[in-house]
Amino acid sequence: MYTPRHFTMPPELQARILAAPGVGDLITHGPSGLLATHLPYVFDADMGEHGSLVLHVARPNAQWREATTGESLFIVTAATDYISSLWYPSAPASGKYIPTWDYVTLHIYGELITHDDFEWTSMAAERLMGAHERTIGMAEMPADYVAGQLRAIVGLQLQITRIEAKAKLSQNRTPDDIRGVIDGLRESGADDSAALVEEFGLPPAERRAALIADVTARHRPGPDSLSAGHVLGTPAPR
Repeated sequence: MYTPRHFTMPPELQARILAAPGVGDLITHGPSGLLATHLPYVFDADMGEHGSLVLHVARPNAQWREATTGESLFIVTAATDYISSLWYPSAPASGKYIPTWDYVTLHIYGELITHDDFEWTSMAAERLMGAHERTIGMAEMPADYVAGQLRAIVGLQLQITRIEAKAKLSQNRTPDDIRGVIDGLRESGADDSAALVEEFGLPPAERRAALIADVTARHRPGPDSLSAGHVLGTPAPR
């Protein structure tokens, strides 16, 4: 994934995304070519050196049978929103009305392991359900119903080998433009993206602006340096 340095995701944001159960796209390659399935996941830091994603698919889904070799990819897009150039205070003066798209995404690579056994599948289903349900669990359902449902799915474990993480949150804009983006996102109802831009996009832009202002101030010519003697390299008239 192409990731300019200023869009590198902070480690704390990556950890936050992994810790919050979500949904993503599992992409594999097999005899039929590329296959993809949209799946909920739970991250388990203790499964493997870099942790694993706990997943499951419907038994008729051919992906679990075909993804037997090579690396698999799971894409999590935690936030994604259109950024209107009308939100930039600088646009009217510059005439540069170029919109863009801000997003936060993880590309998670690893070895896909199939678990076609009742114990592991039961664990996966219970953890995935427990991540979102607080008032009911599998223990409250009829045992024969649960058993039938579990026989209809296959457990999957993506044992992570590497993660490519990108947080494109308008960090390359000026602080005033970024504040305009935050306001625009909030007005459009994209509160989650607005919060991410405010937390991770605005601070680095403010630091960069402060550094530029400091360097400029240090190198700005003082009043004495504008005398004829300094400018022309000859003694000033007396």
